[in-house]
Amino acid sequence: MTELIAHKKTRILIVDDEQETLDLITEYLQGKGLEIESATTGEEGIRQVELNGHDIAIIDLHLPGMTGSELLKVIKNIRPHLQVIMITGYGTIRDAVECMKLGASDFITKPILLDHLHLTIKRILEEQRLKEEADLAGYYRNLSRTDELTGLYNFRHLISVLKTEVKRHLRYGRTLTLAMIDIDDFKKYNDAKGHEEGNEVIMRLAHVFRHNTRNCDILARYGGEEFVILFPETSIDESMIVSQRICSTVESSLGVSVTIGLASLPRDTTDHNDLLRLADLAMYWGKMHGKNQIAVYGESMATCR
Repeated sequence: MTELIAHKKTRILIVDDEQETLDLITEYLQGKGLEIESATTGEEGIRQVELNGHDIAIIDLHLPGMTGSELLKVIKNIRPHLQVIMITGYGTIRDAVECMKLGASDFITKPILLDHLHLTIKRILEEQRLKEEADLAGYYRNLSRTDELTGLYNFRHLISVLKTEVKRHLRYGRTLTLAMIDIDDFKKYNDAKGHEEGNEVIMRLAHVFRHNTRNCDILARYGGEEFVILFPETSIDESMIVSQRICSTVESSLGVSVTIGLASLPRDTTDHNDLLRLADLAMYWGKMHGKNQIAVYGESMATCR
């Protein structure tokens, strides 16, 4: 762990008005391969934080002019993610609790046990590393299941979720409605205004979907200018109300229109692939009969292609 810290050139700021304490901590931590900077006042500490990219700040609670707690507040405003260890010779439980509420990572009392301080630093750095790794893993996990342009679920994740939802709804005898949505004459729009404007419309359309659906509804970009919305435990009639709201909002605010096809489970099918296919047939039927409308799947649509 010491080699890891040294390799990363971990930078630590120490703020303490006792020169002897500063020298003691500095010499010890430098011997552990850490890069140390120091300040004897809160004001000087603030300047250091503004100028330099520290990983950890070690701050004495009792400083001249500005208390350690006040300095902690200011530092957290400047660099919210900076890890801070508070030290004091007169510490109380109340002091420790107050500092932790203000964002301190730990609280150490004097006389300082240098080995303990070093272990605390290593623990904080390790926790920070693990958090960054978890955040990065979450980012890539999210990236693998979302569409880059809209932030909606992508096709692959949609199919996975759809399979799960179909099984769940069949198991409990619930109704699931699927909406297939397509932007009308989108090729003409792209040809006339360019792909950049086309991408802008797609992003704004995703915003319309989010604004007009519930948190439990599942939104996905099916591909190109086609989208899917899953309405869990929702009937065709209930989905129609949301679909009408989406159609009118799109037409009035985006300068384009959409056609929506609706199919439901178990009314129309009990298969997830079939549910997609039937909603797509309904949408295609709506395209062939005027566009800018909502079409509910019926058996007469089965031969519309």
